[in-house]
Amino acid sequence: NSYIGNLSFFYEIEEKLKQGHNVVLISNHQTEADPAIIALLLEKTNPRISENMIYVAGDRVITDPLCKPFSMGRNLICVYSKRHMFDVPEHVEMKRRANTRSLKEMALLLRDGSKIVWIAPSGGRDRPDPLTEEWYPVSFSSPL
Repeated sequence: NSYIGNLSFFYEIEEKLKQGHNVVLISNHQTEADPAIIALLLEKTNPRISENMIYVAGDRVITDPLCKPFSMGRNLICVYSKRHMFDVPEHVEMKRRANTRSLKEMALLLRDGSKIVWIAPSGGRDRPDPLTEEWYPVSFSSPL
């Protein structure tokens, strides 16, 4: 019974993309499968968005065997989280270079226009408050 609410926003986004504007969506994510789910939910009403959305994702989506299948077939730009940058000291420089390449690639894509990018900057999922049991957004992490 899943559905996309506020479809009018997606129609407006499609119009902006047709006019050559870039659109950046910023939100928390709920599962590693979000890119596949978003694409599936939008494929009938907004196929252009469904097929062309670019997802900025952490390295888990390409390295974790459980996460990787959900990322296949999606337009991904991978970044290494500052939270895990120093997990393996020998990989720090490689991760920094990869992040620089990813940012340059995103800049090139946006320069062309008509791009839609989804970023989940907190790298986390919303969780219920332990005291009130009400759901609240996880705070966004500071930039790299």
